[in-house]
Amino acid sequence: MTPETLRQELLGLADNLVWVWKPRLRTFLASLGDDKLANPRAHVRRLPEKTLKEWTADSTFLDRLEEAKQELAAELQKARERCPQELAESCIAYFSAEYGIHQSLPIYSGGLGVLSGDHTKSGHDHGLPLVCVGLFYRQGYFVQRIDAQGQQQAGMDLLSTEDLPANPVLDGEGKPLCITVDLPAGELMLHVWLVMVGNTRLYLLDSDVEGNPSEWRSITWQLYGGDRDMRIRQEIVLGIGGVRALRAMGIQPEVWHMNEGHSAFLAVERVAEYLARGLAFDEAVETVSSNTVFTTHTPVSAGNEAFILPRLHNYFQPWCEKHGMDFARLLELGTLTDNHGYKNFSLTALAVRLSRFANGVSKLHGEVSRKMWYHLWHQLPIEEAPIGHVTNGVHMGTWISSPFRALFEQALGEEWEERLASGEILEELYTLPAEGVWNAHGMLKQRLYDVLAENQRRRFAGSPIDAESIVRGLRPESLTIGFARRFATYKRADLLFSDLDRLDRIVNDPERPVTFLFAGKAHPADKPGQEMIRRIHEVSLMERFRGRIVLLEGYDMEVASHLVRGVDVWMNNPRRPLEASGTSGQKVPPNGGLNFSILDGWWVEGFDPARCNGWVIGREKDYGDDRIQDYYDVKSQYDVLEGKIVPLFFRRDAKGLPQDWIECMKHSMASLSGRFSTRRMVGDYIEQYYKPARLRGRRVRSENLGLVHAFIEWRRHLMAYWYHMTDTFLHAHRGENRVEVEAGLYLGLLHPEDVRVQLHMQHNGDFRTVTVPLDGPTGEPGEYRYKLVLEDELLRDSQLRLRVLPNHDFLERPIEMGICFWFSKKL
Repeated sequence: MTPETLRQELLGLADNLVWVWKPRLRTFLASLGDDKLANPRAHVRRLPEKTLKEWTADSTFLDRLEEAKQELAAELQKARERCPQELAESCIAYFSAEYGIHQSLPIYSGGLGVLSGDHTKSGHDHGLPLVCVGLFYRQGYFVQRIDAQGQQQAGMDLLSTEDLPANPVLDGEGKPLCITVDLPAGELMLHVWLVMVGNTRLYLLDSDVEGNPSEWRSITWQLYGGDRDMRIRQEIVLGIGGVRALRAMGIQPEVWHMNEGHSAFLAVERVAEYLARGLAFDEAVETVSSNTVFTTHTPVSAGNEAFILPRLHNYFQPWCEKHGMDFARLLELGTLTDNHGYKNFSLTALAVRLSRFANGVSKLHGEVSRKMWYHLWHQLPIEEAPIGHVTNGVHMGTWISSPFRALFEQALGEEWEERLASGEILEELYTLPAEGVWNAHGMLKQRLYDVLAENQRRRFAGSPIDAESIVRGLRPESLTIGFARRFATYKRADLLFSDLDRLDRIVNDPERPVTFLFAGKAHPADKPGQEMIRRIHEVSLMERFRGRIVLLEGYDMEVASHLVRGVDVWMNNPRRPLEASGTSGQKVPPNGGLNFSILDGWWVEGFDPARCNGWVIGREKDYGDDRIQDYYDVKSQYDVLEGKIVPLFFRRDAKGLPQDWIECMKHSMASLSGRFSTRRMVGDYIEQYYKPARLRGRRVRSENLGLVHAFIEWRRHLMAYWYHMTDTFLHAHRGENRVEVEAGLYLGLLHPEDVRVQLHMQHNGDFRTVTVPLDGPTGEPGEYRYKLVLEDELLRDSQLRLRVLPNHDFLERPIEMGICFWFSKKL
């Protein structure tokens, strides 16, 4: 074996990012000299030829290399064998604007990207035939520095493509694959890069192509950078370019998953494909939406992408004309009027209208999303808006530390990750010895404090601020509480500083010291978010808080991993209900940490009031007034810290162990690790969305699209008479648990089988429906009688109304069309 051949074999191992969560592969790659695994590919590229030559003559090393290659091959094969049988011959396409796989591939900004990366990894773990599509950001997001005044400085580094674990996709002639998308001034050329994450293929689109105008080459350089024109261009590249790239590679997905509205234009491109095949617009929309899944991630209005109509016109009116699409019909799919009366084109509305499967990312977020978007379905009650939920999770293999991985294996066996998919409580973890759990946590906590000291020295190097005064104040034995996430105002990073004197008493108790760690980035255009960083900086440098309040800079996945593994408590205090999920806190339980959070996002489902697995800030209540909510939440925050968390942590037995605290740690590990893993989450997507979307898509495309043709014709007939429908009489006799209903309904030229009459029963926010059978024509033209006798205990306290919904074999659910006729009288 030549040195260069050895280098290529080592690059083959480094380039498949499955090593990120596979310990034996990590151990081998770390042994090459990159101890921290900051970037194995870059390290292998720079290995001296002398070193490689020595290794080629080292039989022990070559044996270890062969073991690593076999380990990788076995992992890939084992994952393929886990593929659900129903999806074995399918392909699922997953589109996202960002992916957090590892810090060596910095194409992520925060929670959305890390969630996408964890979804990608769990796609491999499940054996899913998953392909992912994103953008190749040569400058990544931004490198954060915080200056001596607390101002965030955003640095941009142009990444070396040779150092990234990505390889160009080649065409049949061995040249870089090139596709094009249409922009107003001409065609933009795109190349495609491939990142392997186990068996999952992640394709990244790159506009930095020779032949593109210079201003176009930078379209994909920076994540969330530039102005609104740059943003729509990026989203055209992601959505339209992503579809074209898959087609050019011969990849034909049966399910399309849009992760947030950034990728919504993929559905527009697919509509155009069906128009080119001769379908009418409505037929194309139904066909595309039949196998499309959309996940919305934010209840914050500003987080839902929208463009002013002139900007959309500039980019899409010529595009529609070229591709035979009526621009007015495209506008209908996405145009919304905001609270000020202005019309914008909403990518969230576009995505919802072009998918038959939509979900939020926690149970509460599903409810909030239905309230936000129910107006897209005419006359349906909020609770029936067809947006479900799959609660987010995290990839345990990535985020669990080595000491706690060993504890999980000790209690659950080597295949412990298989247990996560069920979301069950991992009872065996309760049997772990308290001392073993505490020592493992102590090791991680000391490692975190070493990182803190290094971070502060680096941050204040060359500044007038004495970093050693901060480092000397660090006390690993203190109760350590972490707060790290994107600095958006609704996350209220500075809520803790509402009463500095009370905070002083909490953190500086000589017998029970407390340390708060803060980290995160604010978008370069988010001035209020940057002001929060400056405020934390200001407080951290006050003499009484030095070493007690610490602000880290350069937040990325590496810093995050140390924080979620080393803190005692993870704190999260968003303004309810604006936290869709909040996955940072989900990374803490498998490492023995506890959560202290507002009852928002995932914590509504995770918190156990009967047995301590964490604590709650505030109440499960939406105040409607930010100042009132802030007042009560921070009061609760201080009260719980002083009255519960601090005393419990420092209560020790004769051996110095906080036995009660360790019991909470074990309950957190056992009750939360499986339920909030992406192994469970992706399993939910498979069962609730991917399998149904695949089946529906196949059904719609069967018989040369005959079913969709018939449905569109039927729908035209239905809508011609729908708004002429009226109830003609209603007779009801209602007892305590019984109701008798006789109703008349004028249908015009519709047939009774075109509609479904239901009794709608609503009680305490819940509802159920019962079909009211047809009794026959009344004798009057177009009029039909419906009768029902029902006995049910729920009738006693329920509100009862009759309603009419469309009824057709094409509809999986009669509410899909979003129209509903309510009888004029209540029962």
